[in-house]
Amino acid sequence: MHGSGAASLGVMWRWRAITPDDADRNGRWRTGLAAHEINHALGLSMHAVRASYVAAREVLRSLVAEWAGTLPSAVRLERTPLGALYLPDYPLAGCSLSHTGGAVLATLRPNGPVGVDLETISRPIGDLDALIGTACTAHEQACLAALPPALRHRHFLTIWTGKEAVLKGLGLGLSVDPRDVAVHQVEQSPSSARWHRPRPGAADRWQLERIYEIPDHIATVAVPQCETLHRG
Repeated sequence: MHGSGAASLGVMWRWRAITPDDADRNGRWRTGLAAHEINHALGLSMHAVRASYVAAREVLRSLVAEWAGTLPSAVRLERTPLGALYLPDYPLAGCSLSHTGGAVLATLRPNGPVGVDLETISRPIGDLDALIGTACTAHEQACLAALPPALRHRHFLTIWTGKEAVLKGLGLGLSVDPRDVAVHQVEQSPSSARWHRPRPGAADRWQLERIYEIPDHIATVAVPQCETLHRG
């Protein structure tokens, strides 16, 4: 299963299911990876984790190559010290990856930062209330508490994917407290978010958009509202 599209926020995206062939035993998965990526993949002891890593980079490279008019093997991917992916040959473009539950999702924004997160709806969460308490703002907690228990899990994932998409777009990931990002929802769908501990040059207000085409998954894309750059 696979698919691709373009969000209204100016973001291109592509997803596909992860298969065992993405980290097959005879080593074909090495094709198209840079030397440092091969070394990283070899250090992943679990076959499923290696398959996710390989598939994510294959999907992102194919997306970037189609946009740039080049070959996937020519697309270089690098990471910042905090682990955020970037495209050294296309400094104005932003990219982001997420993989979970047998699927991978890649996004590309030609003219600025982008973040994406993908979560599996059917995957159980052990102590949902505890996770809500450590990840959500007081307002988000109150909104979730007002929902019937049967709906709380899905709507928590909606909030969570918005938070993580913003933090990926900022290049920070989970190095900061997710409660510092407040997600605003309209009819249970994320529409915007605000980062409450902004740094100079970083956007504090973000637009969010759901991707609905991936079965059994919730996916959210985040891009900054450029007019809200924090000046310090």
